[in-house]
Amino acid sequence: MKIKTIVLAAVCVATLASCRPGHDKLVAKIEAGEQQLSMVDIASDDSSAEDLIGLYDKFVRNYADDSLAPVYLFRAAEIAANIGQTDRAVAYLDKIIGSYPDYDDLAGCYFMKGYAYDLNQQYDLAREAYADFVDLFPDHYLASDTRKLLPYIGMPAEDMLNALLDSSTAENLADNSAL
Repeated sequence: MKIKTIVLAAVCVATLASCRPGHDKLVAKIEAGEQQLSMVDIASDDSSAEDLIGLYDKFVRNYADDSLAPVYLFRAAEIAANIGQTDRAVAYLDKIIGSYPDYDDLAGCYFMKGYAYDLNQQYDLAREAYADFVDLFPDHYLASDTRKLLPYIGMPAEDMLNALLDSSTAENLADNSAL
């Protein structure tokens, strides 16, 4: 009985050890792709962005239980959002939310959904995603600012600036009248 246990343990260790080179090689490819493609270059280099997203997808398919899986899904979502693939970005974020509830930056996933929609001018969905973020993570360092900006999402920049300046002026007048 003891020999069977030792043999089984040795087989498990050998199997895990043999999987590691593929894992490490894929991580190295991803790191090289990330160095080659900066966020600034993404919009002008869709094929490299797609290649990197493909590597992230491959990693998650092969190593779904690895701690890097949600990190790579998040990075894939960032890239997808920045190349105009909102639905794809949101699908990656929803996968993190559904499959990795203990992910360290779960709040960032909710916020990124709003950003992806906002970036691609889907303002109603952006407002909804940002509102979910604020409701679920009211103490997050971005929650207060996000709450303040919610009414202005989708507003032309000049109108937003004027509205913010008007509200700031009104707040200052109210503060000074209390003195």
